Amino acid sequence: MKVTILGAAQAGQQELFSIITKIPLSQIQLKPTEVQLGICDIADPRMAKLIKMFNPKKVAYAKIEYALLPDFNMSGPTKDLILGQLRNADELCFVTQSDILEFISELVIYDMMLAEKRLENIEKEQRKKVLDSREKEKQLILKCKVQLEEERLLQKLEFDNEQMKLIRTYQFLTMKPIFIVLNTEGDQKVDLSGYDLPNIKINAKLEEEINQLDEKDREPFMKEIGIEEPALHKMTRMAFAGLGMMTFFTVGEDEVRSWPVKIGATAPEAGSAIHSDIEKGFVRAEMCKFDDLMDAGSEAKLKEIGKFYLKGRDYILEDGDILSFRFNV
Repeated sequence: MKVTILGAAQAGQQELFSIITKIPLSQIQLKPTEVQLGICDIADPRMAKLIKMFNPKKVAYAKIEYALLPDFNMSGPTKDLILGQLRNADELCFVTQSDILEFISELVIYDMMLAEKRLENIEKEQRKKVLDSREKEKQLILKCKVQLEEERLLQKLEFDNEQMKLIRTYQFLTMKPIFIVLNTEGDQKVDLSGYDLPNIKINAKLEEEINQLDEKDREPFMKEIGIEEPALHKMTRMAFAGLGMMTFFTVGEDEVRSWPVKIGATAPEAGSAIHSDIEKGFVRAEMCKFDDLMDAGSEAKLKEIGKFYLKGRDYILEDGDILSFRFNV
C-alpha cells in the first residue's frame, strides 16, 4: 500500500519526501514532472524499548511506500498524470504552507463530474431497458452528489456494506484517506477551513537538521529545543494508521522486528506477513502485550505472573501485540 504526497509549488513536499526516503533533494529536483517512489521505516518508539530489552543481533522495521507527485497544478501539463496517480492512490498526503481550499476544491470538482457522468449513464440505461435495476445505484450517486454540492468530502458519509462495495468501484477521490502536513515555522496558522482531516505540523527545515545529526546527537538536540521525537516519526505513524494498518512485534536475541498488518487481522493473517507458510500451517500463536512486557521487565517474569497467552486461529490482533508463531507445513 502506498501514500501519495503532493502539494503546490514551493510547499515543501520535495524536501519532506527527501527526508522521509533519504533520497537526495538534488536527485528529486532533476525530475520535477515525474512520479518518484521511495520507502521509509515506520518509526515506532516502542521499538527502542524492545531493542534495549533484548539487545538483538538484528533490527528491522515495518516500512511504508511513498509516491511524490509533480507540483499540484490542475491546469498544467501534468494534470492527467496527477489525476491518474490520485485515482490509484491508497492514501493522500497534501503538504501546504497556507491553506487546503484549492486542493479540496479540485478533488470535489473531479468527484462531482464523475457522479454526474455516472448518473447520465444510469438514466440512459433505465430509459433503454425500461427497468429500475439501477435505481439503488442511482439513489446512492444522488446521495453523493448532494454531499459534493455542499463541498463536503464523501468519506464523511455513512454507507452500508453493499453501498461501500459499489462506491469503491468509482474511485472517488474524496473517499480516500487524506491527511494534511502543515509545513510551517513558528506559530504560523494554516487554514483548514473546517475540514475535519488528520493533520500534523512540521517544520521541514528543522526536521532536516535533526535528520542530518548522528543518532547519538539527536536526542540531546531535541531535548534542548523541547521536542520528544521528530514530527516526521509521528507523520509516518499517522500515514500508517490512515491506510488501516497497525503493528505487531516479534522479539528475541537474534532479531527484534515490527511488522505491518491490517487492522482486524486474525493471528494466521498476521503470520502471513512473515511467511505464507505460517498462515497455511498455523497451529497457535504465543502472545503478550507490549505494556505488560515493559511492566514485567522480561519474558520470564511475564510467564511467571500469567500474562503470556496462547491464541488460536480466531484471535483478532491488537496494535502492539508481541507474537511468536507455531506452525506445521
